[in-house]
Amino acid sequence: MSKRKQKKLREAEYGKALAELDTVRSSLADTYDRFNAVSDPAQLEACIYEISALTSRYNCAVRAVKSFYQ
Repeated sequence: MSKRKQKKLREAEYGKALAELDTVRSSLADTYDRFNAVSDPAQLEACIYEISALTSRYNCAVRAVKSFYQ
């Protein structure tokens, strides 16, 4: 594969990583807003689990973006 194609592919992968990071960040903000708005214990617990899962996804997305700078 030519260097030009490799560069384009890498840029596309970087764009996908940034999009994933933005999506997860938005979902996390929405979940925190919902957490602050609910009072039902079951819904609070669901929000806590969702925040935990989204935080893990966010950390993975950050690592993916950082890998382009190594």
